[in-house]
Amino acid sequence: MNFWKKLQPGSPNLKQPQLVCFLPVLLLTLLFVTSTTQTWGQTKKSKTQPTRGPATESPTSHAKGKPEPITVNTVEIQKVAEGVYAAIRKEPPGLMFNGNCVFIINDEDVVVVDTTITPSSAREVLAELKKLTSKPVKYVINTHWHDDHIIGNQVYREAFPGVEFIGHASTLVDLPTIGATNRQQLQEGAPGFVEQIRATMANKKNLVGADLTEEERISFTSDIEQVERYLSEIPKFQVILPTITIQDSLTLHRGTRTIEIRHLGRGHSGADLVVYLPKERIAITGDLVVWPVPLVGSTSYPAEFAAALEKLVALQPTVIIPGHGQVLPDDTYPKLLIRLLTSIKEQTEAAVVRGETLEQTRKSVNLDEFRKLIAGDSQLKNFIFRFYVSDPGITAAYQQASQKK
Repeated sequence: MNFWKKLQPGSPNLKQPQLVCFLPVLLLTLLFVTSTTQTWGQTKKSKTQPTRGPATESPTSHAKGKPEPITVNTVEIQKVAEGVYAAIRKEPPGLMFNGNCVFIINDEDVVVVDTTITPSSAREVLAELKKLTSKPVKYVINTHWHDDHIIGNQVYREAFPGVEFIGHASTLVDLPTIGATNRQQLQEGAPGFVEQIRATMANKKNLVGADLTEEERISFTSDIEQVERYLSEIPKFQVILPTITIQDSLTLHRGTRTIEIRHLGRGHSGADLVVYLPKERIAITGDLVVWPVPLVGSTSYPAEFAAALEKLVALQPTVIIPGHGQVLPDDTYPKLLIRLLTSIKEQTEAAVVRGETLEQTRKSVNLDEFRKLIAGDSQLKNFIFRFYVSDPGITAAYQQASQKK
């Protein structure tokens, strides 16, 4: 079912929340999350060898002092430890995403984590890396296979022909199949999304018909720019599959630096990887952690998401670099996400036991405590919370709980 068709400018469905809600959810579903055709509750637990082939405040410091900012257009390069730099996206929170990247500069080479949503933004990030070092990129680690983390892979292959790409084993199957289908659907539907946003902004309204705030105006303008940039570049996209895959864990020793790559369990996707630097106690989380509003999604794994985050917290990182948003100085925000996801799971499972339908469950599950803590009084962040957290999260939790019956 193509929900974009229900959201064309002037559509009588525009002000109906049950239809409008599919606009941001579809962006997430088509571009950034795995398919609903996945089998719930199935994951390999055995360890295998790698196979070749308060959350609304900006957390701008960490235990060892503030990161050193170098603002460059839409990315800010922050030095978080010796030889470790976070390329933090500066676009405002919104419906369209571009991912953070990380440079780990070692004795003789560089490891890059994630590569952004377009080749041009990847080239911008790579240009900043080359200002820091002339060492070659040896490995690119993709924290999962969603477009906002992998589209720039081809830029690194062009610049460093011998580079190795590391990803979760499921990427070999999911990226060229589910990913390709989602990408095609997004290309077909995104122009309508852009026109929808423009139409609402022209009327000084948001997507649910409320008066447009300045925060929403800035965010929607950024959404349009990012979508149009994506659409202009995606026809030349080249699928770069992992040359090294991980089912459970892999450790890289690059000179004096140890880099641990771990699959802590399913959460935002079924392919989430965390990169952990034990000496520096830095965790690079991909979309297991997203600030200021988490990305749960209708095809995430709420029943397992909190457990993955608990394993992350158990590493006791002093710096957390999320998939989107600012560098976090401690584990306060991930602990809030654990509480949120546990609440979604437990309330939804209780509703299923009571025999409630999905619609009844959406009404009975109460996440107001977390919405207030995460979104505060922001109309934009409340909108994002509803459509990227509560509605799709409850849907996904309901599917998982129903499978257990």
